[in-house]
Amino acid sequence: MGLRAYLLVAVTDDCKDEFFQDLMAEIKNFAEVDFADPVVGAADLVIMVEANNLEAVAEKIAALKGVDKVEILRVTSVLERHRTSKTALLQKLQA
Repeated sequence: MGLRAYLLVAVTDDCKDEFFQDLMAEIKNFAEVDFADPVVGAADLVIMVEANNLEAVAEKIAALKGVDKVEILRVTSVLERHRTSKTALLQKLQA
């Protein structure tokens, strides 16, 4: 099992509807992609990926024609997130 992440993808302003659908179809065919959904907001696509190297997948998507920007949001466990914040708090208290 690899690492999991959401990729927020913004497409270029000149990416037309038909081309956008082709781009989505191409991305959905990547082995590392669990799903890709169009969204409205700062990003145009939200993609769930699972891979040993998340950056490599993001770079592969960023290299596609029509892609403007890719942001990686790594999925972490609640316990890992809690442990990190607890460690920082303990270090501050001990200082």
